[in-house]
Amino acid sequence: MNTKEIIADYWDHRSSSYKNGVNGFDEEERSLWRTILRNHTGDRTGLKILDIGTGAGFLALLLAEMGHEVTAIDISRSMLEKAGQNAKSLGLDINFCHGDAEDLPFEDDHFDIVVSKYLLWTLPHPDRTVQEWKRVLKINGRILAIDGNWFDSRLDKRIKRGFSKIMTLLVEKGYYCHLFQRCYGPIRRYLPLYEDINPHNVSALFDRAGFTSTTIDPLREVHKYQKSQLPLSRKFIYTSSIFLIMGEKEGR
Repeated sequence: MNTKEIIADYWDHRSSSYKNGVNGFDEEERSLWRTILRNHTGDRTGLKILDIGTGAGFLALLLAEMGHEVTAIDISRSMLEKAGQNAKSLGLDINFCHGDAEDLPFEDDHFDIVVSKYLLWTLPHPDRTVQEWKRVLKINGRILAIDGNWFDSRLDKRIKRGFSKIMTLLVEKGYYCHLFQRCYGPIRRYLPLYEDINPHNVSALFDRAGFTSTTIDPLREVHKYQKSQLPLSRKFIYTSSIFLIMGEKEGR
């Protein structure tokens, strides 16, 4: 299998256990994220929004709840099936489609906003991909990318990740840890942002693509919420480092 087939296969397997949010898309977390998204989308409704790498539909569901016209795409068919089930259970109308983040099946200048969550780190060609996302955005449209420095090489982060991995192995019997290593271990060298994703690098990626007015949101309230949901035994090894980068597509 090639790199993208391996990635799709991994997320197909993960779809059986993957859930939206920390506590399964509960209202407290939804309210927190709606506030964050509204800070970047404004109070308008009916925007055409594309959620790339939707997974189980976390952002797509939220944005549809907020009254937007949402299209969601993913490379994993099993994840799309799960996202569709989630949308149906909430009575939400979302256009789900199977596709590649690097080769979108949409016309130029079509969407008001493009969003992604936890996707940049697993892209084989991030520069080319972000250019493609820009292509489908309308003039003055925005890109909102949420990600995290999952494999931060600093010693304290490596130690905490080590403890977290041990606890995960004990609790989950290690199946998904082993699955991740088996799938991503051989291809990680082909993923430029796998070990090198942080706000500075993503901001530079957006700059190279020609986005303007780039801003970084450190998502402190999300960090605080996520940590509050952990059992005491895991709070001291909490390593979340997620952030949101916003960029705008200038007029020609």
